[in-house]
Amino acid sequence: MVIQIAGRVIAVLIGLFSIAILTRYLTTEQFGEYTTTVTFLQFFGVLVDFGLTLTLVVMISEQGADEKKIVGNLLSLRLLIGAILFALAPLLVLLFPWSETVKMAVLFGAIGYWLMGGASLLVGVFQKHACMWRAAVAELLNRTVLVLFILFFVFLHLGVVAMVTTTIAASGAWLLFLILFAKPFVQIRPRFDWMVWKRAFSKSWPIAISILFNLMYLKGDILFLSLYRPQTDVALYGATYRILDVMTALPTMFMGLLLPTLVATWSAGKKGEFKQHLTRAFDLFMITLFPIIVGAQIVGTPLMIFIAGKNYEASGVILQLLILAVAGVFFGALFGHTVVAINKQRLMTLGYALVAILSVVGYFWLIPPYGIWGAVWVTLFSEGMIALLTFLVVWKTTRILPNLVVTGKALLASFVMFFFLLSFPSIHVLIDVLLGALIYLVVMIMIKGIRASEIRTLLPNRFVRIPRE
Repeated sequence: MVIQIAGRVIAVLIGLFSIAILTRYLTTEQFGEYTTTVTFLQFFGVLVDFGLTLTLVVMISEQGADEKKIVGNLLSLRLLIGAILFALAPLLVLLFPWSETVKMAVLFGAIGYWLMGGASLLVGVFQKHACMWRAAVAELLNRTVLVLFILFFVFLHLGVVAMVTTTIAASGAWLLFLILFAKPFVQIRPRFDWMVWKRAFSKSWPIAISILFNLMYLKGDILFLSLYRPQTDVALYGATYRILDVMTALPTMFMGLLLPTLVATWSAGKKGEFKQHLTRAFDLFMITLFPIIVGAQIVGTPLMIFIAGKNYEASGVILQLLILAVAGVFFGALFGHTVVAINKQRLMTLGYALVAILSVVGYFWLIPPYGIWGAVWVTLFSEGMIALLTFLVVWKTTRILPNLVVTGKALLASFVMFFFLLSFPSIHVLIDVLLGALIYLVVMIMIKGIRASEIRTLLPNRFVRIPRE
């Protein structure tokens, strides 16, 4: 767990470093083109998932599962679906009024995102075996390869297309590393068994439909913004969004690790143990969430200048408001994964459809007149609605409500941190961040908002060392 968290922190730093390189090397308009390209490819990348990542975790976590057979078949299925959809991406992009640079970048980037799809599926193997440190190391190597190629192409003075093309080498390396690191658990090779494919489809299609609706509000903001506003606006909004993408990887990572345990305890009828894991995960998310949101109100603008450069000073105000969406992301990850664990994906599909329709209407209505701010408000609405609906589905099924004691302590500690930073003269944004984190941590320990024993209960039993007889 420690290695995984450390790996995630380093991956975040590498991710921020790559953003810093791109925003300083590319012009604002070019970074807007880069953001548009990546968002368009991410649209296909999320669609390619087809619910197979979560389905893989569920299927291999079931008692008596043939893991080798399931993993091989689902990898083949993912790569096949990806090959079809990413072959369509360079054709469909021709229908959009974007520059030739964007269209050429999509052509090359589609290969990298196809490989990325195969790699992201295999992370489920490490989630099931509670050995995510291996996946964390593989991701670190992936990010390192990406940054090295970006630096190399910057040295060669290449443009947007080359920067997008770096995903081919990085994603290929990621897929290879994951296959190698998975060998102690399962030998991964492509398999073609129609019965396994059929069973996977029967489990994944509700998730796939939900993902399709999710795309409309998750990726719609930047795509609509790129259609109605200049690429410089896309760059300002996109730079802020990239910061959020890096930060919000934490809840998804953690819930991916916890999902097999939730599936096992719920399917075994151990509601007490299930409730313990869910409520303490909620507490952990609140401990993490509040200082991020509150701290961003102080350091938002200097942080964006430090990361992206002076040309992105206006992104600081955007970050201060858009950071509220992180709450929706955290809650959505927590309760969205729980929906899968309790097998209520089909019911939640209606909720995703409702939010998708309202979000698209909001984009058409608010982005043309209000631009970036229209996109921000619709994003806040959609993330909040998904968090609320997933919570209602979980509560209706389990009747489990979180205890808000830790939430109150986290909120109190965050406000202490806020007023301290407000009165403390700023030396550098990094010092402000570190000092704020230290103040928050000290206050939480003093008011007993953080207990090591509580966090330890979240870990699966396999982390506990059993003495040999």
